[in-house]
Amino acid sequence: MMKLSDGFRKLKYSLLTVLFMALSFYSLSHALKDIPIGTGYAVWSGIGAVGSVLIGMIYFKESRSVFKMLFIAMIIIGIVGLKLSAN
Repeated sequence: MMKLSDGFRKLKYSLLTVLFMALSFYSLSHALKDIPIGTGYAVWSGIGAVGSVLIGMIYFKESRSVFKMLFIAMIIIGIVGLKLSAN
């Protein structure tokens, strides 16, 4: 939504950006009740990065190179590994 807000000039998308940011932080705060902060933040930021890249590729027609897909897979493997090692 931040890209669509045009530098926070479009009210609808600006409000949606703030709403999704708040929901994201709320979700992180709940996750941190059960997992260590380092793992929680790494997973949270990794999911955000992967999600942003995927949304860019799907909705904004950004490139879909083999290297992008490889590095997305590496981030996902890292997220799963961190989550599994947190217990």
